[in-house]
Amino acid sequence: MGKRTLMENTNCPNCNHIIKENYCPRCGEMKFCRITMKDVVSDFFSNLVNVEGPVLNTIKDLTLRPGAMIRDYLNGQRKKYYKPFQYYILAATLFFLFFYLWGNDMMEMFSDLGAEYNNMATTEQMNQTQQKFTEFQNENMRLFTFLQVPIYALLIWLFFSKKSGYSFTESMVVSLYIEAQTLVISIISSLSVFIHPILPMIIPGVFMLLYFPWVFKQLYQEKTGVTIFKSLTIIVCGFILFGFLMSVISLVWYRMISN
Repeated sequence: MGKRTLMENTNCPNCNHIIKENYCPRCGEMKFCRITMKDVVSDFFSNLVNVEGPVLNTIKDLTLRPGAMIRDYLNGQRKKYYKPFQYYILAATLFFLFFYLWGNDMMEMFSDLGAEYNNMATTEQMNQTQQKFTEFQNENMRLFTFLQVPIYALLIWLFFSKKSGYSFTESMVVSLYIEAQTLVISIISSLSVFIHPILPMIIPGVFMLLYFPWVFKQLYQEKTGVTIFKSLTIIVCGFILFGFLMSVISLVWYRMISN
């Protein structure tokens, strides 16, 4: 916080205790003063400096040594890394902001791709119920995207963490970091649509197939073959559970609006 011009002795704006110095001796609140533009600019750059290090460290280590980085975080080395939920929120915000800004153009390109590679069905041929399901799922994609976090956390805990002694909550940390990094890769891979329209659909899937075993091998240190098998099982089961839960939620919603 930048230096501020303090007013005369006054009561604390937080607990009403009399302040004779710059800070309240009871609760630590700063003595009341008007906010200046200097304060706003100082706070902005202060927060930028404080956040920049953990964010860059998290991105770098989740890219170069993801499993080892997550293990370090679970073992207490947390100050230099961005917290898992905050990192996920940051990645998800950038992901949906990106598609908010570029989503229409991207969807037009994907639609052209669908017309080229799949002549079986078009939007016009979908019945009314299917259209409503699709609209509902698109409108609530933020919720459905986050739904993947507890799904994969449960599967990671069942296949790896339970045996290794990590709790389900710690498995949520693993899932949050992995899903956040997948969102980051999805943003980057979306730019490949200008090279070939099918690439944004392929790259995230290939990334998951390679990234999951890499993370789990470093984190849980099991045999390579076992790690690959468990990783592929987690990915497949995750897709199935995600699709099932998304369909159930959509069906419940449809029944509610139909009554």
